[in-house]
Amino acid sequence: MIGDVELLENEDVIKGLRCPFKIQKVTQIAITAGGLSCIVDFHSYSLKAPAMAIFLPGQVVESLEVDDEFAGLGMIISSEFTDSLNLPVSLQERLFLKNTQFYAVTQEALDGYLLCYRQVAGIMKQEDNPYCEQIIRHLFSAYYYGLGYYVHSLSATGAKMTSQQDICEKFIDLVSEHFKQQRDIDFYADKLCISKKYLSTLLKQNTGMTALMWIERYVVLYAKSSLSSTKMTIQQISDELNFPSQSVFGKYFKRVEGVSPKTYRESLNND
Repeated sequence: MIGDVELLENEDVIKGLRCPFKIQKVTQIAITAGGLSCIVDFHSYSLKAPAMAIFLPGQVVESLEVDDEFAGLGMIISSEFTDSLNLPVSLQERLFLKNTQFYAVTQEALDGYLLCYRQVAGIMKQEDNPYCEQIIRHLFSAYYYGLGYYVHSLSATGAKMTSQQDICEKFIDLVSEHFKQQRDIDFYADKLCISKKYLSTLLKQNTGMTALMWIERYVVLYAKSSLSSTKMTIQQISDELNFPSQSVFGKYFKRVEGVSPKTYRESLNND
């Protein structure tokens, strides 16, 4: 590890991860053998080597599993480090846009990642090199430009959604953006210019869950990830989720999850 970059290999990629888990730094996993499956922000992904997974700060990983043949490499990079690269906004949007983070890659693209990984690992060992961090930044810049081109080619061939699927996707994006402040279905229906009844019917038909169920799952999953992977107090979590009091938050959490926030955290500690 040097500065804001950490490298991981094979079992260390997921070792000690307790789900749900709130991602703190950009985490990239290259799957070189076997497979990986995960649920991130309620979207399920299943990948077989060669493949790439990128987890973004603020996202909640509900589950992450690998098969017996799994082998891979991981890089954990702080936002401060990626900001220091001064990548164009258009490139950052292409690289770190939701729904373009999990994909199969060609062996050629995977080799590019592995080359960057090995070069960074080699430079990290040169403790007496005064230009170590500068070299690593340049390596990452070159790597991200190459990855950006590859992701662009993938998005250009993506399948088109139906109008109903598009509304559902927009609703889920709105919930992921506003769930901390807005738990009222009317807010989202107004944003989409449709009635809340039609919105819930559409979601139920296409996703199996109503609008209220989606909102509740976002709120509670975020709360669970904060309880399991941060030292935030229950009051702090309640405040961040914009509840009028810790008591109201506790009743909301228990209604959806079946146990109180305190009991949920205690169960994690016992495990």
